[in-house]
Amino acid sequence: MSDSQARPEPGGRGAGAPNPGADPASGAGRGPAADRAVLAHRAATALGALFALVLFIPAVAVLSAGAFEGGLSGWIATAGEMLSRAGTWRSLRFAAYQAGVSAAVCILLALPGSWYLAHVRFPGRRIVQSLTLVPFVLPTLIVILAVITFYGRAGLVNRIIGTDIAAIYSPAGIIIAHVIFNVAIALRILAGGWLTIDERLREASRSLGESGWSRLRRLYAPLLAPHGAAAAIIIFLYCFVSFGIVLVFGGVRYATLEVRIYREMFVNLNLAGAGILAGLQLLAAAAVATALEWVGGRRARAPSRDRRIRVYEWTALSIRGRTLCATYWLAMALLFAAPILSIVVRAFVSDGSPSLAAFTALIEGRIGNRNLDSIMRATFPEIARTSLLLASATAVLTTTAAFIAARLLRGVRVPWLDTLSTMPLAISSVTYSLGLYVIFGRTVPPVALILLTQSVMAFPLVYRSLRATVNAFPPRYGESAESLGAGFWFRLRTIELPILRRGIVNAFAFAFALSLADFTAVLTLGRGAVVTFPVAMYRLIGFQSFDVALALGVWYIALVALAFLAIDRTSFGREGAEL
Repeated sequence: MSDSQARPEPGGRGAGAPNPGADPASGAGRGPAADRAVLAHRAATALGALFALVLFIPAVAVLSAGAFEGGLSGWIATAGEMLSRAGTWRSLRFAAYQAGVSAAVCILLALPGSWYLAHVRFPGRRIVQSLTLVPFVLPTLIVILAVITFYGRAGLVNRIIGTDIAAIYSPAGIIIAHVIFNVAIALRILAGGWLTIDERLREASRSLGESGWSRLRRLYAPLLAPHGAAAAIIIFLYCFVSFGIVLVFGGVRYATLEVRIYREMFVNLNLAGAGILAGLQLLAAAAVATALEWVGGRRARAPSRDRRIRVYEWTALSIRGRTLCATYWLAMALLFAAPILSIVVRAFVSDGSPSLAAFTALIEGRIGNRNLDSIMRATFPEIARTSLLLASATAVLTTTAAFIAARLLRGVRVPWLDTLSTMPLAISSVTYSLGLYVIFGRTVPPVALILLTQSVMAFPLVYRSLRATVNAFPPRYGESAESLGAGFWFRLRTIELPILRRGIVNAFAFAFALSLADFTAVLTLGRGAVVTFPVAMYRLIGFQSFDVALALGVWYIALVALAFLAIDRTSFGREGAEL
């Protein structure tokens, strides 16, 4: 069977299973498992075709932008001009450099912590496990505010040490923000990697007299390598197509391709140039996404479930071991949790004393003689209502589509479809938004385009989460109900959905939080009329209303905490979903 065909998961009953008495030519006598595999393959083909249309038509529209207006020769000339610019390749190199450094720093910082998460029951472990979901519920503007308030010239670090260092508006600021945003991803995936290593392998290594360093190099490193590579590639992709963080901290001097695409489209009004840069970025990111799926294929052949895992009780550790663990988490809290907490602290402080002035100004829409509503282009209740309604609609659409796809493909692997479902990680939100703007910008309401963009961009994470949830459903439950005459909708309503409810809620909360945190699609497609929390914060920062932006950030954190708690209820025990 070729790799492009649907094939059963390891241990499952496949379409090629022998069936005595079956007619190979006619297919008569095939068992239920074979019929389901055939139906799954047909469903995969239909779903793949539909997803490819939704995903690639906007991308192609961007890539070919300007060809119809200036003709093919004009497009070729523009392509030659854009690709001959030194700035284009400088932006590509810088995008790869900052993404690579960010990924490497995240992996190095997360290695000790991931071992502690997997093997030590230390005080506060549950809280740390919950915080591994932070990247999925924070918008880039919150991270930007955190870096400015903590590491900026007037930030807490400079105040404590009495300096006036302004290094954040540089590659250092970009990398700091990206590490804060993504280190939890490395912690989560590497912790899952440690949990796949059978304790009996360590015992065998010790019995052979290997030292700790030798065991780390010859045993742990090869077994963790696929997980580390997967985490590094995912973080690299997120940083490579990052927009808001690079836009604020990099400016024109340290622009990535993502920022250049936006500037060519909306500042220089060069549609063809934006499309060519988007194509260059797409090729680079698609190569990395393909590598991610290759690594994922290696990780799919993980050890069996009967592996033995050793978990150390906190009281059983030596004093040195407890000191190292506590020191590590304290350092991580100071580096990454403290900047986020500094937003809350600064929001409630005015002129060095506790104050609710920023929150009062946000509710009233004015601060001094300045009209905040005109700056944000919406009132606070309108911002909250728009954000919540858009996030809810995106979550419903994305979760429904992902559940249908996961349900149709339950029990089989479709490698090419798995790769296709990952492609939104390679097609940036800016590129996809521009494609929809080119095709539908004058005919479709901006909210509908934003909804579609957010759903497509969130689909890979939601689909992977629901795929693991649906595949974990015991098939015998449905088969027993079916043998008793229960129809499909009855089985779905009374058996499957109640059992899968927690996983579905988890996926819904992911989609909700990702939509609520979106900045790029709303800024690109909203045309100034759609204002959500991140866009309002961006405008407040631009107009030097920093304290009010912090207050709005606190409101955002309070609202998204509901989604965060829903995710937390079902999060860490499901490392198989990884994300």
